[in-house]
Amino acid sequence: MNGYERRTELKKDKIRTAALELFCMYGTDKTSINEIAQKAGVAPASIYNYFGSKEGLIKDTVINLLESGLKAKEELWETDLPFPELIKRAVSFKDDIIDQTNLELLLRALLDIDPEIKKLTDDFYKHRYPYIVGQFIEKGRREGYIRRELSIEAAMLYLKMYQNVVQQPEMLKNSNKDLLKELYDLMLYGLAGQPITGKTE
Repeated sequence: MNGYERRTELKKDKIRTAALELFCMYGTDKTSINEIAQKAGVAPASIYNYFGSKEGLIKDTVINLLESGLKAKEELWETDLPFPELIKRAVSFKDDIIDQTNLELLLRALLDIDPEIKKLTDDFYKHRYPYIVGQFIEKGRREGYIRRELSIEAAMLYLKMYQNVVQQPEMLKNSNKDLLKELYDLMLYGLAGQPITGKTE
């Protein structure tokens, strides 16, 4: 990628970020191209040049959101972090800029009105996301924290359940640090208070 291409990608990323923030705050219908351009610090014409239309920008933003989240998790799985630290970071994943509740509401609304976005999202969660969760489970099995017979579906629900809890604004306060530590221990060891199996070689 040459200098011009890098600058173009940086500008497109600024537009996506601005669009996502505004979409989450006001919805896609009440957000105009001019407002996105102003927030991103670009000319409205640049948005049309890069994305074709507001609908094109919406689709591109959702796809980029899914892809960047997938890439971040893949990079995390590939680190040499011990499994307890890995799972702690996995369930703590969040965007400090975007309010997660508004983001989920936005995605649900888009799924209802745009069949193409629904198809892309369904494919992501049915095929690509289970694959990286499978990598995560294998690491946990190797280190003796996850039962070998645990299904990917159960693991995905389990992670989502804890993620929903630890990302609540109230839980992120400093006063809840000890409670969060207890939750991470509970997530790893269950009520029995110990790993399911011994370390594997």
